[in-house]
Amino acid sequence: MIFFLYPITINAVGERHSHRRRLVGRKSVEYSDYEEAAVLIGIIYSTEKKVIEKLVQGLKRGLEEQGHRVQVYSDSDERFSGLAGCRHLFVGSFSTGGFKPKTPMRLREMLSNTGGISGKRSIAFLAKGGMSERKALAALMNDMEKQGCYIIDQEIFSSQQHAYNFGKSVNLKE
Repeated sequence: MIFFLYPITINAVGERHSHRRRLVGRKSVEYSDYEEAAVLIGIIYSTEKKVIEKLVQGLKRGLEEQGHRVQVYSDSDERFSGLAGCRHLFVGSFSTGGFKPKTPMRLREMLSNTGGISGKRSIAFLAKGGMSERKALAALMNDMEKQGCYIIDQEIFSSQQHAYNFGKSVNLKE
């Protein structure tokens, strides 16, 4: 019989955590069960409408209450450092209106110019409002899939509270 023993520490609350080592690049780094539970999540959103920023704030707050670490990127940012390290990706937009809605041009260009998003488990979200929300959401998911994102869910948020509740209750499995 083989036993694997890991050093165990007890934190201030009295919880036990085992420490293990994993390879990061060429270094062996020690981490605990507590640190492993915090998943890094990236949120990319369109800045053309202010309502999206409010939804992102609510979503971020809800995800952080679950214990996740969240990095927020707008489509007007020049650099997207750290995006490749995110396990999950949320992409937010709005309905452009008309009978054939499209993803906003800046967001579409940002998705196509950003490396490291291929294969990410992704969730598309949209701000409620506009004539053809479902078509706009389908267009956003289509643009995400063209870049290699693996869509696991989609949502249309009606308010910041709705985004917060979704972020607090979403189950992000591997």
